[in-house]
Amino acid sequence: MNLVILAAGKNTRLDTGIPKSLVTLNGETLMSRHIRIFKSYGVKKFCIISGYGADKLQDALPDLCKTHDADITILHNERFDLENGFSVFRAKEWVEQNEMSDFFLTMGDHVFDPEFVGEFVKKSSGLETTLQLAVDMPGESNNHIDIDDVTKVLVDDEGFIKSISKKIPEYNRYDTGLFRLKSEVFEVFQQSFDQKEYTISESVSKLIDGREAKSVLVEGYTWNDVDNPDDLQSTIKLMDQKRL
Repeated sequence: MNLVILAAGKNTRLDTGIPKSLVTLNGETLMSRHIRIFKSYGVKKFCIISGYGADKLQDALPDLCKTHDADITILHNERFDLENGFSVFRAKEWVEQNEMSDFFLTMGDHVFDPEFVGEFVKKSSGLETTLQLAVDMPGESNNHIDIDDVTKVLVDDEGFIKSISKKIPEYNRYDTGLFRLKSEVFEVFQQSFDQKEYTISESVSKLIDGREAKSVLVEGYTWNDVDNPDDLQSTIKLMDQKRL
C-alpha cells in the first residue's frame, strides 16, 4: 500500500509562512502525523506533492525519513496556482515507476483519528471501482466542520456517488479528503485538464456516470480540515479532548 499526500496549496487562509502540512500540533507536524498513522496501517511508500514553500518541505524530508524509517519521495508541482487535481496528476510518474495498481490519496492539511484511517484501509481493500472516497454522515461527531467549506456528497443506497461539490443543494455525506484510487484514474484527470477543469471533484464527476466512483462510509470517528485559523483552533480543541 502506498500514499500520495497533497501539500502544494498556497496557504492563503492560514498564513503561517510555511506549508500547512508543516504546522505543529502537540509536538508533531501534520505531515509527520500522516506518515506515522498510515505507516502503522501498512503503507510502505509515501509521495508528497509540494508547491508553495517547497523548500521547507524539502528541508523537513531527512527528519521525516529518519523519524519514521520510511520511503518518502517529494515531487514538486510548479503549477500550484491551479486546483488540487493538478497536484494529484503530478504523482503519475511515481505511481508508474513503482508499478502500483492503486494508491491512497489524502491532503496534507487534513487530520484523522488513527482509527478512521484503519477503518478506511480495511473497508476499501476490495477495490473494484476506479475511485473510493471515505465519507462521513453529517451529525454530532463532526459538528465542528466548516459547513460552507466542506465538500458535500450525494450517494445512492449502494454507496455510489451521484454528485459532489461544495455547493450542491442536496447531500447526505461529507467528503473527508481520503481516497483509494486505481492507477487508471490519471486518464480521467487528463480528460478534465483538457476541459480546463482542475479540481478533484470535477474528475470524480466524470467517473459518476460509469459508476466508477463509490463512497465508503467511515462513521463515528473524528477528522478535520485545517484550512484557516478557526479550523486550527477547533483541531487544537479536539486534540485536547483526546478526539484526535
